[in-house]
Amino acid sequence: MTHPVPFPASLPSHSLDHWLSPELARVSPPNAPSRLRQLADAQGTLAAGWSSAIAGGPVLALAGAFFSATSGNPAAVLVLGALGAALLVLGLFSWKRVRATLPNTDRILITRGPGSARGGIVTVSVLAAMGGGILSLFLPAAAARGNATVVLLAGCFLLTLALLVACILVPSAVMGRARQSFRLRVQANPGLRSAVEADLATWRDPYGNAGYGPL
Repeated sequence: MTHPVPFPASLPSHSLDHWLSPELARVSPPNAPSRLRQLADAQGTLAAGWSSAIAGGPVLALAGAFFSATSGNPAAVLVLGALGAALLVLGLFSWKRVRATLPNTDRILITRGPGSARGGIVTVSVLAAMGGGILSLFLPAAAARGNATVVLLAGCFLLTLALLVACILVPSAVMGRARQSFRLRVQANPGLRSAVEADLATWRDPYGNAGYGPL
């Protein structure tokens, strides 16, 4: 009695270096789907979230120092400084881990902010202009109360602007360079490259005929 021989899995039609080619990416429509783009965009979205934590940590510490200086109470710098340091450390650790491993693309990641540095700059500029306009309405009354009130309002405005940069501009810049950064990391990180090559050997589009690349 003979046993059926399992049909061997088909080998990838192209190598990973072929799909990683910048020339191939340039001639492909940016919205054309591919597995590499799915991986890069998902990893970029996760990294963008942690980049906001990295940038937000120092902003919290700066806010604590400002409020302690204006109030004379050291509690603000102690509490917000500790929270900012913890957020920074957590962000750096998670940032490195996310960028060194393949993301789980089975989970749907939804982003509401801009997806490029230019979009982030425009969004932050508009919000800053709106905030500056509102602040200008209160400046005459603040000036009548003394310089300390003006300094407090101006400091709060600058801290708000720094928070907008940390939460909007920084992650949008990371997302805008997600594919280029993913290409560089795959080429420089042997562990990440091995994971992508293993994924290339087994992945098949479950919904259509999308290719593994370009990136």
